[in-house]
Amino acid sequence: MAPRDDRPANGGLVPDDAGDLASPTWATSFGDGGGAGNGMPQAGAEEDQEIWLLSYSDLVTLLLSVFVMLLAITSLKDQLPTTPQPETPALSQPATLSAPLPLPPLFDEPAPQAEPAAPAADAVPPDPRPRLDDGEVAVTAPDRVAERWRETLAGLGVPRSVAVDVRQNRVGIVIGEGILFAPGQAELTPGGDGLLRRLAPTLAATRGDIVVEGHSDSTPIGNRRFPSNWELSGGRAASVVRRLIELGVPPDRLSAVGFADTRPLSTGTDPVSMARNRRVAITIQADGLPDGLPAAQEPGRAIP
Repeated sequence: MAPRDDRPANGGLVPDDAGDLASPTWATSFGDGGGAGNGMPQAGAEEDQEIWLLSYSDLVTLLLSVFVMLLAITSLKDQLPTTPQPETPALSQPATLSAPLPLPPLFDEPAPQAEPAAPAADAVPPDPRPRLDDGEVAVTAPDRVAERWRETLAGLGVPRSVAVDVRQNRVGIVIGEGILFAPGQAELTPGGDGLLRRLAPTLAATRGDIVVEGHSDSTPIGNRRFPSNWELSGGRAASVVRRLIELGVPPDRLSAVGFADTRPLSTGTDPVSMARNRRVAITIQADGLPDGLPAAQEPGRAIP
């Protein structure tokens, strides 16, 4: 028995009363495939799938680029020279100044205030008078000491050209060259020997050491005996010391020194100034003059 065929007589495509369904549009949309899945809806799905794949590939490419850049930066950082770090960590930190801590007072009681300085008018000036080793005043009145020596020398018949010079705690008996020596010589003249004979007893009676100083002018001498003024001034001082020892002055109290032209009394170059610089000074302690003259002396007698 043959199967039943229910298809229409027109071949089963479209019923006769389908109306608009038999239009070519419908046939085009749903023909050639025999089903709704082979029409336009299938093409739209494929297009959406391609758009999603493109977005995903862009994202993957971007991430890959980022990772490549990070890798390159890391590699470059490893190749850069590193900054040397200080050995002491504290040095890398900026120095900060802190306020000093208050120190405790050394003493509980406040320090006494210094008394204000006295006005210049009320200030006591220092005592200019020199003192001996035991603290006693050596010269109480320089003018009175010098006057006493002048009176003593005048009583001995010493000429007025012999000067008296008070130097702090010492007195110098200054004798010019013309009285003791001839020019350029170191031997005593007869007048110089007589003057020393007058002075020797008084000098022997004094206290303290006796220093004989020889001085010259600035004129060079330059002979065989005295190559310079040093030898001349020292030789004259030695001649005076030698004669005083012969006249009874203790030798342990005597000394001779030559100063040449290093201590002039006058800086002039005229004959008078040069003559003043050629001298011998016998210096003794200012308080060494005895109260009375030696008995062997004869005051007032002229020097021969």
